[in-house]
Amino acid sequence: MSEQADAVVTAAKLHLGYKEGKNNDTTFGIWAGMNHQPWCAMFVSKVFEEAGCLNLIKQNAKGYASCIQMDMWAHKNGMAVSISEILPGDILLFDFIKSGHAEHTGIALGYNQNTHLIDTIEGNTGGDNVKNQANGDGVYLKHRAPSTIKTVVRPKWSK
Repeated sequence: MSEQADAVVTAAKLHLGYKEGKNNDTTFGIWAGMNHQPWCAMFVSKVFEEAGCLNLIKQNAKGYASCIQMDMWAHKNGMAVSISEILPGDILLFDFIKSGHAEHTGIALGYNQNTHLIDTIEGNTGGDNVKNQANGDGVYLKHRAPSTIKTVVRPKWSK
């Protein structure tokens, strides 16, 4: 794993257990200047900023805020890789409802050989008992089926 990817994973882990306030009030939304909005992409962007890697995913001054836009941007810039190539630090774009559009995002920890699931850290998701995984209440460690992943984004890490 590159030093940059390691820094992203380390920064993401520091937020595990974070809970939002009322009406999507989050430190991530405040940082992005878009508080009280769905914040999964703001979480990922803030983590990349904390790791000193925001420039690798920067679509605007604060990274990205739209999963659909990130999906298009990643493909346009040659950053989309196969699900079979997932590495720690990659950005995952999810399509839970099979709409053909990315609706949620998180940071990959890697493929778990024992469970055959992808381990991730995600913001604005919920515990396992929450039906809507794309709009939850906090930052969680998740274990996702590969079939839920629409796009894997590989930042252009420095060598």
